[in-house]
Amino acid sequence: MSSQTLIEAMETLLDLHQQLLAMTIEKTEVLQKNDIETLSKMIREEQKVLTAIQVAEQKREKASLLITNQKEATVSDILKELEDAQQERLSELQIALIQVLGELQEANALNQQLLQYSLQFVNMNLDLLAPEQELPNYTKEQGTTNPYSEQKRSMFDSQA
Repeated sequence: MSSQTLIEAMETLLDLHQQLLAMTIEKTEVLQKNDIETLSKMIREEQKVLTAIQVAEQKREKASLLITNQKEATVSDILKELEDAQQERLSELQIALIQVLGELQEANALNQQLLQYSLQFVNMNLDLLAPEQELPNYTKEQGTTNPYSEQKRSMFDSQA
C-alpha cells in the first residue's frame, strides 16, 4: 500500500513540476513584454502550485519512511524494497522528474537574467533623470557660510 502511495505522490510531483515549468516558460514571455499586471497574477498562481508541491512532497516522504524506515531515504534505497513492476515505474518517474527539474532550472535562470537586465535598465533611466551631484575638490569649514553665495540647483528638482 505504501509503495502505491509513493508512486502516486511521485506522479503528482511530476505533474505539478510540469505545470510549474509551463508557467515559467509563459513567465519568460511576460517578462519580455514587460507586462507587470500579468506577471503578478502568474506569481500568485505559482504560489498555489508550490503549495501543492510541498503537500505532495510530504506525502512522498511519509510513504518512503514507511517503505524503508529511514527518514531521508534515497530512491536507490526505496528501489531495493519494491517489486520489479513498481521499481520500473518509480525509476521512470525519477528520470522524468529529473528532466523536468533540469528544464525548470534553465528557464528560471533565463527569467532571472531578464529580471536583472530590466532592473539595470530601470536604474540607468533613474540615473539619467536624477544624476548625482559631484563633490567639490575641497570643502569649506562647517559653520561658516557666506549669505551672498548662490546655491546651485539643477533643472530637475528631485525633491519636489
